Amino acid sequence: MAYVAGIDGGATKTRCLVGDTKGNILGDYTLGASNHQTAGKSQAKAVIKEVYKGALEKAKLKTEDMKYVYLGLSGADLPSDFEFLNKLCRDIFQAGTFKVVNDAWIGMRSGLKGTWGAVSICGTGSNAGACSPDGRRTILSALSYELGNYGGGGHITEKALHHAFRAHEGTGRGTALVTEIPPLFGVDNMENLLTRFYPKRLVKEEELKSVPPLVFRLANARDCVCQKLLIDMGHVIGEMILGVIKKLGMENLEVPVVLGGSVYKGDNPLLIDELTTTVHREVPKAYFIVPALPPAAGAFLSALDSIGIEPGPDIYHKLEKYFT
Repeated sequence: MAYVAGIDGGATKTRCLVGDTKGNILGDYTLGASNHQTAGKSQAKAVIKEVYKGALEKAKLKTEDMKYVYLGLSGADLPSDFEFLNKLCRDIFQAGTFKVVNDAWIGMRSGLKGTWGAVSICGTGSNAGACSPDGRRTILSALSYELGNYGGGGHITEKALHHAFRAHEGTGRGTALVTEIPPLFGVDNMENLLTRFYPKRLVKEEELKSVPPLVFRLANARDCVCQKLLIDMGHVIGEMILGVIKKLGMENLEVPVVLGGSVYKGDNPLLIDELTTTVHREVPKAYFIVPALPPAAGAFLSALDSIGIEPGPDIYHKLEKYFT
């Protein structure tokens, strides 16, 4: 029996799945962040090594039992990133038995029963990519707002804070964010919230991540500022999806678009409504998929693809059963 592994390495957590070629998951292990751009190179290496070791131990397997490891890693953007990450992986895995890709691709694979389509990731940050039926690929650089990227929970938080302070100062439209945001940071008003950011930034990552769910909740409560924030982001992300689809000349195809990431699980529909409307203006046959499987399953499926095994209905059924 041959065994493969799929690793989803992100800015928050890293998950490894080890299983056989029949789709049985034998080892499943999760640790912290492995994005070398944000967590640092030493942590990235340590986490990837330990999450793989943990999954192997749960599966009662050894390194020499493994046929292939497929890694979808956040921060795998530029040639210099791949140079570092491939060297890192050569120190952990046997040469020729692994592949490193941007984590957007495993997000796409987690929602497809095939290997072509488009993907939009909207979690802490955002990205978009597309693969044509003949195998051509394109993906955004997704580096920073200044370098063309936009979208994700981080930008929702940034915009919400911006509009809350403007409303507080009387230079922007009124919003419930003024009274609802401060308690998330352990203070009772906007003046005290200011001291958490200036002159020294004292906020915690968990506090910042609590803002996007609030924005979705207030949008449901008809807060116009929060509604506009979601609509505006949906429009920009829709343009990003359009860009990668058009770059591959797929405007006239029935393109499956996978929507992956925590922001797409928000309980107000405005962001996705605006996104789909923006895409449908130029790609009318596109259809959208919110994957039932996590990105780590997309990495596992990609590992099977890489060794020439085309997953059939039985494998998908096993994975869906495992994760639900």
